[in-house]
Amino acid sequence: MPIPTPTPTPIVIQRAQVLDYIASLSSAPVFRGAISGQNAGHGDEITDDAWYRGYHTMIEALYQKTGEWPGIIGDDFEWSRSFTPAQLSDANEVLINYARAGGIVMVTLTPLNPWFHDETDLTSHPGSWEGPESALSGLPPGASLDDLLNPEKPVHAAWMRKLDRIAGALQELRDAGVVVLFRPMQEMNASWYWWGISSHPSDPGPFIRVYRAMHDYYSNEKGLDNLLWVYSPSSTHGNDIRTSTVFRAVDWDYPGDDYVDIIAGTNYADDMSIADYTVYVNMGKPLGIAEYEPENYSTGNWDTSLLIKRIKNDYPRIAFFLCWHGYFGKSGALVDNLNADILLADPFVINRDDLPWNVR
Repeated sequence: MPIPTPTPTPIVIQRAQVLDYIASLSSAPVFRGAISGQNAGHGDEITDDAWYRGYHTMIEALYQKTGEWPGIIGDDFEWSRSFTPAQLSDANEVLINYARAGGIVMVTLTPLNPWFHDETDLTSHPGSWEGPESALSGLPPGASLDDLLNPEKPVHAAWMRKLDRIAGALQELRDAGVVVLFRPMQEMNASWYWWGISSHPSDPGPFIRVYRAMHDYYSNEKGLDNLLWVYSPSSTHGNDIRTSTVFRAVDWDYPGDDYVDIIAGTNYADDMSIADYTVYVNMGKPLGIAEYEPENYSTGNWDTSLLIKRIKNDYPRIAFFLCWHGYFGKSGALVDNLNADILLADPFVINRDDLPWNVR
């Protein structure tokens, strides 16, 4: 007697619905549109109405300015410090409410360096993006990313504490029925992060093994079947990757089709020129831009209305575009720049109320 196929759970059905919709936009023979998005800080910064980057200043203010809610809301679960489970739970409340209103959620993980921050006391020692444990730091002499996977290395325990803490927050989202575009350890093909090419300049293997191990741990042991895994390399900005010491090709660290659902790189360019678009298309996955801002984000003079025109005319496989948040004195977010109302009113921009599960 054949073994019956298990009935998919509601979250698995929702996950498939989100992925199928993004894939349909990315593979349409005629451009149908791209989903708008806005990141809103790190951890529980998203909850602080007085904080420059957060839900109030990045998302609500955008709605007040344009009359539209972005289709995707994002939060980075680390970068500025290692947030406690309670702080991530506070952030999750915002993300859950946005998902229940019909939006899509993206979670980025820009982890602090586990060699220099062991996570044993997050209350007293949360770490900092400015400290020696910053994501922008490097590995200690003689260390390898493979040490993260070796139980005999002290850094393995620190890494697993981090993965378990983040998994707890992602589990909370799963339990609330939230599908997550999960974007861990981005810009791996560039040199500035501790997991980037400076740690393995001639062999992508160490990063690939770490990414795959995280994927398998979250999928198989933690049961996080609400995640859509987003591979997010940096733009090479047209550099010659044969000679560059800063960049490798966007597919150099690719962990494989079984470990990636969506490819969505980062792209800091005023005109949204995507130097690696042909490579992305040839990789055969649904495409987006997971992080972008103007090159000069001090003026607030960036004409955001041009973004959808460039995507429609030159990069029609791009299914979504998510703007990064601003900083004090820096005008990077949509709300801080020109013509966000024109951009979000464009018939080819898909905002929250335009997503198919919200259309009545």
